[in-house]
Amino acid sequence: MLNIKFNKIIYLLFMLLGFLFISACNATSPSVVTSITNNNAYYHLKYSLTKENITYIDSFTGEQFIINGGQFEIRLKKSEFPISSPNCKSDLILRMPWTNPEIVNSYIFIAEKYEVFHYIQNLTKSSQPNAVDIYVELNPYVELKEGEFSLTQCNIYFRQSKGQYISKIGNLK
Repeated sequence: MLNIKFNKIIYLLFMLLGFLFISACNATSPSVVTSITNNNAYYHLKYSLTKENITYIDSFTGEQFIINGGQFEIRLKKSEFPISSPNCKSDLILRMPWTNPEIVNSYIFIAEKYEVFHYIQNLTKSSQPNAVDIYVELNPYVELKEGEFSLTQCNIYFRQSKGQYISKIGNLK
């Protein structure tokens, strides 16, 4: 009888520790999602851009945007980003990677990127308190130590695969 009670107490303690561990992991990095591709871990998150957390955005015409392969840059307030960046002295640099114009569907991918760029640009000009949700890839400048993520550089990237902006978190199909 005593052995059964002891086992129940141990079981409950393990359950409690498990819940505490899960809560601690969620508290330190609540929005980071991990995807495994070819045995590599990729960390990404959904992030809401606001007028208040953007300090700079590139300015392009539609033609310049196409020539640049959909690549553009935004500066973000370091203090507003949910992942720490102890080595960064000023703003974070958020980049939309270039799309090679020779790949299949490149014109569609660049047009999708232009739409995202246009939404963000309009956000910075708006007098309304709006937000634009974006999807960020933390690799390659991220490390995970003791359950906490931190950036090793000031650079982060919009999530992209094979030239296309990926507007979701989770594994790609």
